[in-house]
Formats: sequence, C-alpha cells, structure tokens
Amino acid sequence: MSCTSRERVVTALRHKEPDRVPIGFGGLHDSIHLFGHRKLKEYLGLSGEDIIQDPFQQIVFPIPELMEKFQADALPVYANPGAGFEMRYYDEGEFRKYGDEWGTVYRQPKKGGIWFDFESHVWQGKTAEEIRNWKLPDPLDPVRFKDVRAKAKHILDTTDKAIVAYAPTGGVYEHTYWLRSMEDAFMDMAGDLPTLELITERIVQWMELFWDRYMEELGDLIQVVQIGDDLGGQDGPLFSPEIYRRYFKPREKRVIETIKKKTDAKIYFHSCGAVREFIPDLIDIGVDVLNPVQVGAARMGSDLLKKDFGDAISFWGGGADPVKVMSKGSTRDVREEVKRRIGDLAPGGGFVFASIHNIQADVPPENVIAFFEAALEYGQYA
Repeated sequence: MSCTSRERVVTALRHKEPDRVPIGFGGLHDSIHLFGHRKLKEYLGLSGEDIIQDPFQQIVFPIPELMEKFQADALPVYANPGAGFEMRYYDEGEFRKYGDEWGTVYRQPKKGGIWFDFESHVWQGKTAEEIRNWKLPDPLDPVRFKDVRAKAKHILDTTDKAIVAYAPTGGVYEHTYWLRSMEDAFMDMAGDLPTLELITERIVQWMELFWDRYMEELGDLIQVVQIGDDLGGQDGPLFSPEIYRRYFKPREKRVIETIKKKTDAKIYFHSCGAVREFIPDLIDIGVDVLNPVQVGAARMGSDLLKKDFGDAISFWGGGADPVKVMSKGSTRDVREEVKRRIGDLAPGGGFVFASIHNIQADVPPENVIAFFEAALEYGQYA
C-alpha cells in the first residue's frame, strides 16, 4: 500500500516499515551546495533560481523539479531573523563577507572560495563580566514568528510532505564557539569552567525562550524538529565526554523538554563525526533521530549502529560516504554503497535515506542522480 510522504516519514520514525524508505533532500543538512546545484541543473537541462538556504555552507533550497525528480519526502521551515537584521554580503579586500544577527562575521575567499569560515567573534577575549552584561538578540522578537505558522500551514495543506522545523542557531556547544571563538571556547573548557558555565547558561536560556514561542506557533503542524551540536571529529569526540555530560548534555535536555511540551514532533539531532560514544546520552535526553550518520568516521559503521541503537533511535542520513564514494567514486560505486547502507539501516523502519551532510560542490551530477535512483530502487519494502 502506497503512503503519502508525510505518512512515510512518520511511519519510519515510529520504527515501522512504510511502502519505501523515505528520502530526505532539501533541508539544512541534506541539500546540495550552490555549485553542485548549478551543475546538476545544467546536466539535466533545468533552470530556476539558486536560493541560498544557509550562507555559511552555501547550501540552496533545491528547485522544485529536483525535489520532485528525487521524490523528496520532507520540506523545511524556519523562523525569521529578528527585526532590524538584514542578511547581506559585502566585499573587503580578497574576501566576500557577511555578519549574522549575533555579531559573528564570516568570510569566503573571492577566488576559489566554496564555503564561508569564521573571521571574528563578539565574545572572543571578553571577560566573564562583559559576557554576563552583553545584550543578545531578542529571542521573543515578534518579527521572528511573523507568518511562520501560515507558511507551515501552506505546506501542510498544499503538499503531502513532512515538515521539519529547523533551528535558527547552532546548538549549545556550537554557539559557545560561534560567539567566543574555537580557541577561547576550548581554553574555557581547559581552564575556566565558570566562564564556560556562564556562556552555556546564557545560550540555553535564549533557546528555551525561543523554542517555547516557536512551538506555540508550529507545534501542532510539524512532524520533526531539528536541533544539534557537532560533537565529533573524524576519529572521536572533539572534547572530553565528561565536559559534555556536565555542561552541555543537561542544557540540551532542557531545550528538548521545552520543545516537547508543545509538540509531538520527533527530535532530530544533527552531529557530524564520530559520535558513537554520545548516542546513549542523546537517547537519554530524548533525541529520536540522529543525523547525518557519518559512516566513514571511527566506530560509525552503519551495520553496528543499527544493531546497537536501532531500536531506540532513528537514522536520517548515512546514504553514502561523501568523499570516497560521492565525490570520487563511479556511478556503480554509488549504487553499491547506497544498496549496502539501505540494507544495513532500513530493516524495521527507523531510517530516512539522505546524504551524509549536504551534497558537496565537487560531486558529479551523474553521482547525484545515481544516488537517488538507487535509493528509490533499493529502498522498497516488501
């Protein structure tokens, strides 16, 4: 029996088998880079505007024709920036730059640049007293929520897609270094834990206020809510798991509890890297879905993840190794990899097929097409 996209996603995230494995394509972590989007459109003879979804990664909202071709099952919704903030790029020397509403500035080399990177951070070098008194953007600014419900309702009424409400910021840990800089954030972990606690508390209080109001608008309309924190590198945790469990885990739990008070949507947690060590913690705080399932990282094999955690958490991603296969492999390599990952992760439900993070600029269009065609072929449930 065939399902609507919404039914397909909901069924899978309840750890049951729908008609086929749902496909995630077009959200913050499972879309495609601007350059890849342009190449894919050209290859397929398609037109349409490149609308940036995330300036930091240069990720687009794919054109509707691609969403339809690849049978994507979910669509994203976002809150708005606060009043008075205008997203704009500007040139300065050899760089193209922009700033966010928190005050962090990003830059991209004008020659050969693919993504943006950090340039400056408003709390870098600041004392605890300065951080304590710093005025943050208003999490309850009415402009953030203007027309958000109407947009979600339009998706609900005019499509059969599942709706994913994406976070407006990084997670509690990520936001420490977005505001503080990676260097200062790690120095706080190593030698100034009171400042680390102050920063994480300011961030989580902002998030609690925002998410409470956001879910007031959307909680009854959506099927998935995204939060996250990049906790892993290629070989293991980025910092001490003890630090995570003391400072970040309880605050992530507070965010999840705030969200779940006003919605039955599943909690989708994005964390790149080798995060196997943290999966029991994520399950403990109420995470329902792990993304992007970086199968090439240490101890992140898809077969063992499914065996050890598949009853307790769903997986969104894990479709094919992004470097060895998607960027450098043949279409045959892509198809074989997709077949393998679906075979590992799909049985019993609990799996949304998607790229491992966004499809990058150097992925050949033929491989993108093979990726989704293989998912539709091998993702059928008997």
